Amino acid sequence: MSMPRQTAASVTQSANLPASSYTQSVQAIYIAYFGRPADPNGLANFSAQLSALGLPADIQSINNAYNTNADLRRLVDSFGNSAESAALYSGDNDAFVTAIYNNVLNRAPDADGKGFWVNAVTNGGLTRPNASLSIMAGALLNSTPQGLQDGKLVNNRLAVGANFTSSLNTPDKVAAYSGNAAAASVRAMLASVDANTDVNGFSATVDATIANLVAAAGPSFDTVRNIVNARCISCHSGGSAPLGIRLDSDAGIHNNAGNIYQQVVVTRFMPLGNATNMTDDERNIIKLWYEAGAK
Repeated sequence: MSMPRQTAASVTQSANLPASSYTQSVQAIYIAYFGRPADPNGLANFSAQLSALGLPADIQSINNAYNTNADLRRLVDSFGNSAESAALYSGDNDAFVTAIYNNVLNRAPDADGKGFWVNAVTNGGLTRPNASLSIMAGALLNSTPQGLQDGKLVNNRLAVGANFTSSLNTPDKVAAYSGNAAAASVRAMLASVDANTDVNGFSATVDATIANLVAAAGPSFDTVRNIVNARCISCHSGGSAPLGIRLDSDAGIHNNAGNIYQQVVVTRFMPLGNATNMTDDERNIIKLWYEAGAK
């Protein structure tokens, strides 16, 4: 096995490709390194930065350009500086390479492959994020029987990952895909995808996973703010707010989360006389938001 090498053609800058051209490659980087699909904001930000660098959009060219483009190197290596990376890869390089093979290929590495990549990371100056990117890129080029099977699995995971990210299409869904527990849940979902998975049929599993994330996360702050704006700030705003409790700012709502919960959910005393017609569903949303940490 030999290291991937860049050529002059492979690192030629592109003609201002839009950020959307890079989404599949960014999705591949997320899946290779973190074993999970990208979140919408991460996908958009990373894609925009790749677009600004003017590189070709395919994963092979991005991998080849890593050693010659310092800005790209810093961007890819930022994965290794994250808290998620520290939590996932606390072991040695042997454990790291094994984990990346599982992320990318759903199998342990063969002895030669593992030896090559462990040595490259340990002694060859290859960073862990660059190794994961190279393993993913190599898997998509391997034309051996095992490689073709691996390629089917990788493409299935990329398709499911793209479906998952695009399905996070409301603020509640985006907010729910945050934190270690959510990442672990989605990582487990993606790990169940193999070379024989019916990607279209798997959409039901994607939808169920997102629904579980939303239920576990509780309502988003945007939803709670809308309820407060509709039902509470007609009184609780400005200098004349009762007892000085102002709810006309995000900070005011967060600082008074306990009071809101007590008066709206526990005693149901507020809104006073229910003059603004707060519904039971809205009270339940506030209850779930508060019990989930009032974030």
